[in-house]
Amino acid sequence: MTGKQFITFLSDFGLTDDFVGTCHGVIKTIAPDVEILDITHGIKAHDILQGALVLEQTLPYMPPGVILAVVDPGVGVDRRPLALRTAQDRYLVGPDNGLLSLAAARLGGVEDAVELTCSSYSLPRVCKTFEGRDLFSPAAAHLCNGVPIDKLGQHVPVGELAQIELPAPVLEAESVTATVVYIDSFGNIQLCLTSDELEGAGIRRGHELEVTYNDETWRVPFVFAFADVEPESLLLYEDSYQRITFAMNQGNAAHIFQVRQGDQINLRPA
Repeated sequence: MTGKQFITFLSDFGLTDDFVGTCHGVIKTIAPDVEILDITHGIKAHDILQGALVLEQTLPYMPPGVILAVVDPGVGVDRRPLALRTAQDRYLVGPDNGLLSLAAARLGGVEDAVELTCSSYSLPRVCKTFEGRDLFSPAAAHLCNGVPIDKLGQHVPVGELAQIELPAPVLEAESVTATVVYIDSFGNIQLCLTSDELEGAGIRRGHELEVTYNDETWRVPFVFAFADVEPESLLLYEDSYQRITFAMNQGNAAHIFQVRQGDQINLRPA
């Protein structure tokens, strides 16, 4: 790797404890010139799907470099610590639990996978409860320093890597049922659904929809922006990552309707 080196870092560590700062310190000790870009450390604790989705969605806005991601409920026990090289010659470091899979696919797929077993490129003592500090951060830093990926450990067959598959919407003639995959801090409810898929059910911007969740139905306009509806009014829009999102202008739709990730919402023309 040549030129300015970047590590983009995502985790569920939060910012209350020392975890993120300690990982930064490990990286900077090994690779002092690397720049670390924190995508977020606010992923819901242990939520691999949310972490994978945010990592994949933000990828186009990050500079080339090493991607470090840690959402790791199986730390130290039932998954492998990995470094991956993709078809676009990008590197990802994190647990083998599907967290890296959506981003890797967006980068053309995995060409090479290595389990982080070489002690020369980890901290001297590896704690089974903090491999983000002791294994993943050193591996990411060493990759930035130009260490070849195959020096980091043993090769893993690409076909054995854990994968996350996003839930496909159920498309009918005039109805779509989609799964909630992400709820942001404003309570906006992102569905695993695109505007093209909505159009397949005859639903376009400017239309009013019947939105059904938990046996309750609301009439909701499909609009471009929050300002297209009055405050505290419901709306459906295409978000900045091209996914359909159900929201309330200046309100928290997820809190009001008690929607959770994994729930299903039905949409049909009003």
